[in-house]
Amino acid sequence: MMRHFSGLCLFLTILVLREVSTQDERTKIVGGTEAAPGEFPFVVALYLNNTEGEVHFHCGASLISRHYAVTGAHCVQGWSAWRFKIVAGTVDLENPSSATQEILVEEVIEYELFHFEVGTAIPTNDVALLKLQGEGASGTGTGFISVVGQDQELPVGSSCTVLGWGATQDGGAMSPTLRKVDVVVQDQATCFESYNYLFRPTMLCAGYPEGGADACQGDSGGPLICGGELHGVVSWGDGCAKPQKYGIYTRLAVFSDWVEKHNFVLGYPDDE
Repeated sequence: MMRHFSGLCLFLTILVLREVSTQDERTKIVGGTEAAPGEFPFVVALYLNNTEGEVHFHCGASLISRHYAVTGAHCVQGWSAWRFKIVAGTVDLENPSSATQEILVEEVIEYELFHFEVGTAIPTNDVALLKLQGEGASGTGTGFISVVGQDQELPVGSSCTVLGWGATQDGGAMSPTLRKVDVVVQDQATCFESYNYLFRPTMLCAGYPEGGADACQGDSGGPLICGGELHGVVSWGDGCAKPQKYGIYTRLAVFSDWVEKHNFVLGYPDDE
């Protein structure tokens, strides 16, 4: 979605807008296919009740237990918990099934050192937890995913899957159906070369040199799954699926201990 503008600040502001949806410009996965019902039962849609009182799709998230979901901190920054709910147990947001659940968010927990880089709109340490109200996500159509272990290395060249309800092309409309696409993890030097000083060790990048497969606007907060574990959170990027411009994800191996502290120590250790 990013275009070439004069002025670094505007350039970087447009860069991040690929990720967070608005009511009129909601977005999806580029180069992928539709996910089958029940294929990824831990992927949920995060809805926002905005200041105009309008409730709309906002970001993706991943259930890691009955009571907690992982998303991007930039998805929730500046908003109170009462404004959010998740929709779980469906791949089709326009045609929910009998297994679909709507669950209000009780608390939003941003990583303490989350911030936007000075003079830019680039999110760093971009991870947050959503604590769910009541019994949480306990329906037959929901499931959970394990978070990668602390400091666990993800080999370069690993094939991973990114999911979301975002745009299928840069600047396109939201997909009502959950979509998936496989991307390849790139080495840190390639990521740094692609984005120069904007790339941080707490991030990872994935995609293809030739482009063609990527997350896009509206996929923010959604999962990057590698080897059956949650390794990344969709964070930001330069447009969608452009050559030599890889999708940027929060590297959850850096934050796993923080996630588990809240999910189990402060949360509900009996969750499966």
